[in-house]
Amino acid sequence: MAGVNKVPVVVDVADRAPAGCRSIAADLFVPDQATASGFLWCCVPGGGISRAYFDLEVPEAADSYSMARFAAERGHVVLTIDPPGVGGSDSPTDGYDLTPQRVAGVLDLVVSEMLDRLSRGQVPGVSPGPRLEAIGVGHSAGACLVACQQAWHRSFGALALLGFSNSGLPFVLTEDEAACTDRPEALVAALPDLVRARFGGPLPEGTSADSDMLLVGAHSSEAKAAAARASSRLLGLVGLTCLVPGSIKPQLDQVDVPTFVAVGEHDIAGPTSALPGQLPACHDLTLVTLPGVGHNHNVTDSRLELWDRLVRWVTALPHDRAPSGAGG
Repeated sequence: MAGVNKVPVVVDVADRAPAGCRSIAADLFVPDQATASGFLWCCVPGGGISRAYFDLEVPEAADSYSMARFAAERGHVVLTIDPPGVGGSDSPTDGYDLTPQRVAGVLDLVVSEMLDRLSRGQVPGVSPGPRLEAIGVGHSAGACLVACQQAWHRSFGALALLGFSNSGLPFVLTEDEAACTDRPEALVAALPDLVRARFGGPLPEGTSADSDMLLVGAHSSEAKAAAARASSRLLGLVGLTCLVPGSIKPQLDQVDVPTFVAVGEHDIAGPTSALPGQLPACHDLTLVTLPGVGHNHNVTDSRLELWDRLVRWVTALPHDRAPSGAGG
């Protein structure tokens, strides 16, 4: 397997981000050039957790808990991204500006910029070369964001949606939130008031990283502690969007690239069987259910199985599609 160089990067997004948000923090995991593939995994974490979710450090573990290093060791270039307001990235002056559409626009700029840097050899250890194919990899709310990003900007040649569906969590909704079910335009208009009522503000502290409800299948106390250390603020408008069924139907209707979907047997995302109907334009859909697993897959005993399936799926993707990362 390839050696891996982890390179911290910062991307200036002031031209597209809300006021007060100038820079986005990310990490690039670069394999030895002799073994590098033609793909750039662009990984976006779920609600209440930072990009560290994809690179958990558990020194005592016999096997890795770093999805990013696992993929990079097998020849893929991996980019883990903190969305605005999360982890090491800047927060805007007004957190209510962080709508799914604004966040997706910022992420598109980050992906496009990093594709350019890599192709020009502007990253340490990377020689100039052909533009890589970007793969959108999102967990939970991060999957919601990369799917929306694809619909609005066509950033990716393929998507991996982990722990996500558009079924929402109807059993946790208030009456006002439930009134927006399958009414995406109404939800967009109501989001600020709904977020204020549920969370008290647009950037509440996250709790998803170490929630027992989300860690079914995770048996290592050290791994759970690593996930807890990765906690960050929740993007309230994005998180609430994920709770409401049918919230991003117009965006999912436009997803027509190869898509890999994985959920746990006990995931809050619901069964994989719901996804084909939610992705009507996708004619290359792979569905995986992880037995005995909950929502935060990268902390569970089944993580290596998931990562191996995903690596093999990406490696087998055709290279004859239109270039990704053009933005829009």
